[in-house]
Amino acid sequence: MNVTPIRVLAAAALTLSAAVAGAQIAPPPVNLNEPIEIVANTLDVQQDRRTATFAGAVVATQGVMMLKADRVQVSYGAQGGANSFDKLEATGKVFISTPQETAQGNAAIYEVGPGIITLTGAVVLTRGENVLRGERLVLNLANGTSRMEGGAGVGADGRVRGVFVPEAGGNPK
Repeated sequence: MNVTPIRVLAAAALTLSAAVAGAQIAPPPVNLNEPIEIVANTLDVQQDRRTATFAGAVVATQGVMMLKADRVQVSYGAQGGANSFDKLEATGKVFISTPQETAQGNAAIYEVGPGIITLTGAVVLTRGENVLRGERLVLNLANGTSRMEGGAGVGADGRVRGVFVPEAGGNPK
């Protein structure tokens, strides 16, 4: 859940917009070692299953990235001890934001160790006026790659959709 996943996707996906506007977009570095803070209305812990379930207006932050959801279940301790999160599973009106981008969908899984976030279900990624829509978005924070996939929830033909708005003062014809 680091800010950079969305930046990485936006940088990759908005290359067309950058070319049109004559701008350079470079993703910022990813810091997977930032602490994760979670705030919610309730917390239920199942020690035997090594899970903690946060519910009700959940807000999770890591660095400058924020994730909001109705519910977040955390799996912990399998690799590195009681304070180590392995995976966060967010459901219900999932919203991820950074200072430059927002992404929303129905569910998200953040695999903390490898730094992979998968957002699914009517995914909408926005950066300024640029918008991408798909059914599944996979962000790899460790290597800076991303992939948007289509599906039944995208539209009649199930294809990924993007709207890219050139910056004002772009290249004259």
